[in-house]
Amino acid sequence: MDNKNVKQTVPLLVALAPLAPFIPPLLIGGVIICGIAWLLSDDKTKTKPETLPASPEAERPKLLPIASATVARAPVASTQPAVTIAPKPRAPVSVLLVHKPAVSAAPPARVSVPLPVIQPAKPVVQTPPPPIKKKFVTREDLATIFQHGARALNRTTAVDALKKLGFGKTAAYSALSTGGRFAFWLQFAPDGIITLRK
Repeated sequence: MDNKNVKQTVPLLVALAPLAPFIPPLLIGGVIICGIAWLLSDDKTKTKPETLPASPEAERPKLLPIASATVARAPVASTQPAVTIAPKPRAPVSVLLVHKPAVSAAPPARVSVPLPVIQPAKPVVQTPPPPIKKKFVTREDLATIFQHGARALNRTTAVDALKKLGFGKTAAYSALSTGGRFAFWLQFAPDGIITLRK
């Protein structure tokens, strides 16, 4: 460098010396702003070269087959006269319109409705009523089971016969005991056979 250039540069550097601490942050900030602007830039603003179609058929949109549906097409600009095609009459289509309520902050409350439980009918089985138990054995009842003295029974068989007449087990055993009310009219053999005295 020449002395002349050095003499001109030094006063310039001395004048810019107070701004030296601010230069690196300004440069870094500028780079960051440019990077953000580049990232957020829209590609639509860029111009693209237009391409010409190769043939007139390329201008027509390609039609895809749709099963069992009538499609109304927009007229295509061409030199041929326009032909109107009437759609085929179709069966009416039922459409279910569902009202969609506006979204709210709280979910809708659920309502629970108890359903009646139907139980199958149970078959009704009629049982005969239990026989009315008599409380006191009479002398006529003993005459009936012993057939007025013609029949001899052991104690178990005689108790069963009294139970068939409607007496309880305890009442039957007490009537046929050796020290019971009817001990005078009954005869007890040593082998356990009981007979009615005449």
